[in-house]
Amino acid sequence: MQKIETQIDEAFKNTFLLPREKAVTQFLVDVLHSKYKFREDDKKIEVISLYYYASSPLSFLFALPNYEYYSPDKTIQIAELHLKEHSFEDYSPMDVQELCKKVLDQNNIDYSAYLDEHGHLDYAHYWENQFGLESNFIMNCWKNAKEKTQSKMLGFLESSDGESGMYDLDNNYVIPFDVSLDEYLRSHGFIIKGD
Repeated sequence: MQKIETQIDEAFKNTFLLPREKAVTQFLVDVLHSKYKFREDDKKIEVISLYYYASSPLSFLFALPNYEYYSPDKTIQIAELHLKEHSFEDYSPMDVQELCKKVLDQNNIDYSAYLDEHGHLDYAHYWENQFGLESNFIMNCWKNAKEKTQSKMLGFLESSDGESGMYDLDNNYVIPFDVSLDEYLRSHGFIIKGD
């Protein structure tokens, strides 16, 4: 099954992620280059929050100053990326299911035991890498944007529903729920002056 997982990973990346890489990276370059005016004042933003839509991570991304340091009352703009505006349709669980079926068919694997009464494939029995691939993809785009801009801004990735925790985009690290962002940054030598 390891070989099949690897093949599905590659197919998923090639079909859904890599075509979106340029648009996502450019959005993050624009965020890091301060194309978006987040506040009316001239306060330098040192910590950004990047949010993905929990049920479909690459359909909608938005960035704003991190509210642990910057007052939401002073935020006047949120940077948004809707990939539909870049001619990318959202991919659905059905699209992912069809991709999995295609890889299984190419490998002559009988997946009938994983079909429900409606003929829908439950791929969770042999492939659970989708979220990891999507979050790693976003983190990779962030790193590419940082290299292009040489920005020192710190970024943290969160889901729109807050259920998946907070990821340090620069270090690919999940911050534990019981650790505040300020505590985490101080432990890494960063002292951020907020509002």
